[in-house]
Amino acid sequence: MIEIVRPEPGDKTWDRFVEQHPDATIAHLSAWSAIVHDAYGHQSLSLAAVDDGDIVGVLPLVLMKSRLFGRRLVSMPFLDYGGVLAEHGSAAERALADAALALAREHGVASIGLRQRGVTGLDVTPTDDRVTMLMPLASEEAVWKALPSERRNRVRKGHKNALVAIWGGSELLDDFYRVWSVNMRDLGSPAHSRAFFARMLEELGGSARVLLVRDSAHRTVGAAMCLLFRDAILVPWVSSLREAFALCPNFVLYWEAIAFGCREGYRMFDFGRSFRDRGTYEFKRQWGAVADPLPWVFLDVVAGAPPAVDRDASSWGRLVEAWKRLPVPVANFVGPWIRGQVPN
Repeated sequence: MIEIVRPEPGDKTWDRFVEQHPDATIAHLSAWSAIVHDAYGHQSLSLAAVDDGDIVGVLPLVLMKSRLFGRRLVSMPFLDYGGVLAEHGSAAERALADAALALAREHGVASIGLRQRGVTGLDVTPTDDRVTMLMPLASEEAVWKALPSERRNRVRKGHKNALVAIWGGSELLDDFYRVWSVNMRDLGSPAHSRAFFARMLEELGGSARVLLVRDSAHRTVGAAMCLLFRDAILVPWVSSLREAFALCPNFVLYWEAIAFGCREGYRMFDFGRSFRDRGTYEFKRQWGAVADPLPWVFLDVVAGAPPAVDRDASSWGRLVEAWKRLPVPVANFVGPWIRGQVPN
């Protein structure tokens, strides 16, 4: 008989299950509960399905109490993946979803967002507007030859401009965050807190790496936070300084991450999520990436409640334009408080 339990902090059986499950993603690792809590104070309400003493399913779950957007349960906020991890159509999958709904009612939550990587057996229609962009990896030479000539020319231009890539960890965090936060302001988007990335590097160990691109004056002009999981390298957070765009730092960043993946034996490069036919979608497609659907699931608990912000961002236009005009220190002071309340 399936029993739903709340795992104890540090329970290693959770990660052992995740590491063995064929459909697991890096977002299912227990470390994210600590990362999100320590960076933003959100409470973990993660659930595990147990049968005869063995874990047969998990649901990483975070309670987001937002003054701006109300209460939501999300699996997993700030990431592309998450949701119920169990055999499709199984009793464990259904039991985890039912337990999540019960938790939502207990905590006065309006809706649940499950960022499923694949189709589930749950009786609910998933969204179809988001995809993740994936590129198979092989030898570095083969991948280079398969790139469109325009991409190869941009990478060559970056190298001719003396751009150099550097890999590291926490010692590179300040440089990463400086570039990241400036670019987020320029895009009109509140930036994650520095603590979010610092805790990521601490909790995930070698599975989180910083990649920088520096110019001939040793100034950091591009930066990325990369995640490594099984046979995939993921690049969810990447930025370059606008004043350096002519040097092609973004192209050198992506190529170095791709080449690293090839050299280290990874089989897939994950460019991260995009909405279909948006600008970032096209940029990633031009590297040779192929769209793979993200069937996210939203379970409404309160009928008639406003849609979660990760479902409807149509009213953000004026805020985006206003944010672009903020001084960077002001944006960095206020931004993380706002960003921590938005699950996107």
